[in-house]
Amino acid sequence: MAEPARAPGRHRHARAAGRAGLAAMGFAVAVMLAVALLGPSAAVPDIGGGDPPWSLRAAPSDALVIRLTWVAVIVGGLGVGAGLYALRRGWLPARGILLAGTVTAVLALTLVPPAGSTDVLNYAVYGRIAALGQDPYLVTPAWLHKLADPVGEFAPLAWRGAPSVYGPLATWAQSAASWLGGESMAGTVLALKAMTGTAFLLSALMLDRLAGPDRERRVRVHLLWSLNPLMLWHVVLGGHIDGLGAFFLVAALLAMRGGGVVAGLAAGALLGAAAAVKAPFLIAGAGLAWAARRSAATFLAMVTGVVATLAAAYATQSPAAFGNLVGKIGAHSLADPWRVITDALGLGTESSTLEGQLALGAAFLIGLLLCWRLPAGPPGLDAVRPALAWCLCWLLTSPVQHPWYDALLFPLLALMPAGRLDGLLIVRGIVTSLIYLPGAIGFLLLQPTALTRWIFEVYRPWVAPLAADLVILCVVVLGFAGALRHRRTPARGADDG
Repeated sequence: MAEPARAPGRHRHARAAGRAGLAAMGFAVAVMLAVALLGPSAAVPDIGGGDPPWSLRAAPSDALVIRLTWVAVIVGGLGVGAGLYALRRGWLPARGILLAGTVTAVLALTLVPPAGSTDVLNYAVYGRIAALGQDPYLVTPAWLHKLADPVGEFAPLAWRGAPSVYGPLATWAQSAASWLGGESMAGTVLALKAMTGTAFLLSALMLDRLAGPDRERRVRVHLLWSLNPLMLWHVVLGGHIDGLGAFFLVAALLAMRGGGVVAGLAAGALLGAAAAVKAPFLIAGAGLAWAARRSAATFLAMVTGVVATLAAAYATQSPAAFGNLVGKIGAHSLADPWRVITDALGLGTESSTLEGQLALGAAFLIGLLLCWRLPAGPPGLDAVRPALAWCLCWLLTSPVQHPWYDALLFPLLALMPAGRLDGLLIVRGIVTSLIYLPGAIGFLLLQPTALTRWIFEVYRPWVAPLAADLVILCVVVLGFAGALRHRRTPARGADDG
């Protein structure tokens, strides 16, 4: 007799947590907009003036910008966590509110200057090189910069000596953006952001459809993808090309749901397109292969679609396109989870081989563990569970860790049932995001404050890699304990809309 009396209180608690989560996510997006609108800063690269996207060019202080970017990421990530917590306890906001919020956030973040990274400027430079009839896989941005080209003059210093490492489809998108933007870096960046913003919105709509009629599953999709400030920051505001790959991946899942040879061929072609944007999206093919396992014809059609699409795409580029991709093997990043081990062994620059071996072995074992222990995937979407298992094991263990790579992960996670992976991966996303913020200017080296010393002497070399190691350990422990899924979901009944 006590449970009915407690239920209203529980539902009020869920509703309060849900509203707080949405408020936190909205606040994070507002802070992101503020950072971008302030103009060129430690977080916002200079893309020139005269053309949209415009900003106030207020010259904010570095200290203000770093605090704003960190607040946006931390509060936004916590907001997603609060929303998921409320969802498990009965909170169900109106779908219209979520869709309206998504469209508003994506439109606003698309129309302002990029923030948190200079990668979109690299895309614009590679597109300009291609539009001028040169090969971006052979010609570096330094060539364009030396020509005093109006786009090349904004080429980020760190990448001026590096040819493109992106897939052919990414190069086509970059070239198209250059054609639209002409001799304006700002115009080219706006075109690129419009592409990734549109891809993000279409991915959200397809995920909503894949979630089916169940309201809880639909809300989960929007919390983990559409309204997730971590993804909005990197994919939409930052303009990372990973958003285009995510679009093709989600489209492949939607196509595969139909079943049959035609569906297999279409799904394979779409997955091949995703991999022709960035190669790691090919890992999700393990899920499509599993979904097609009962029909040899469907399986062969899927494989044919992947191979034919990739072969056709790479045939349009020079052999350097594939060579540059292979050259990325053995690279490292600031969030390298193996850094602690190799540094402790004193290997220094000789650590690449050992790190590669550790990453490959750990990825294989964790992938098998996840295939064994992940909760059952969504009905009618057999590809999602194994795709998540193998994509996640790669993202967890790779020596190259960037927060925008999670555009491969969150669409798959959003379609899965609620589990303890949710909180772990949100925390991981926050930690890896903070490493790369503010993201546009390496001002931290020039300001010997207590904060900057802590960032360079403690956070980046120790805290971030150790946090990545801790997430790996938690996944392994929870996997062996059979505790990756929440054991009980309370009854629905806290509608808020």
